[in-house]
Amino acid sequence: DASSECFALLASLAGSVEKGHDVVFECENGDTIGGSRLLLAHASPYYERLLCDGTAECASGVVKPDPDFSSAAHLALLGQLHALGHAPLPASLDVRLELLCLAAKVRGAPSGEGG
Repeated sequence: DASSECFALLASLAGSVEKGHDVVFECENGDTIGGSRLLLAHASPYYERLLCDGTAECASGVVKPDPDFSSAAHLALLGQLHALGHAPLPASLDVRLELLCLAAKVRGAPSGEGG
């Protein structure tokens, strides 16, 4: 249906860095993930504080995500946030579990920790 297509499109906005992205996640393994500051801040109080409240990440648009989690888990989390929780879950059960752990950590973290 149309809403599923819309959420899939929003989820796809997190991914390889393109000119429309205004925030870039530079993962420990060298992968980069582009995203939308507007969508992330709207979907998550953690990212709202991190990307909109005068932090270094706010000024630079660059986030160094938690190195304890894979870039696949970060991509899955950002896709979920972009699609307001309506993105398909990763096929890999390991990444799904990692996504749950990362989401729990980000949800409870102050802006200087987590994500």
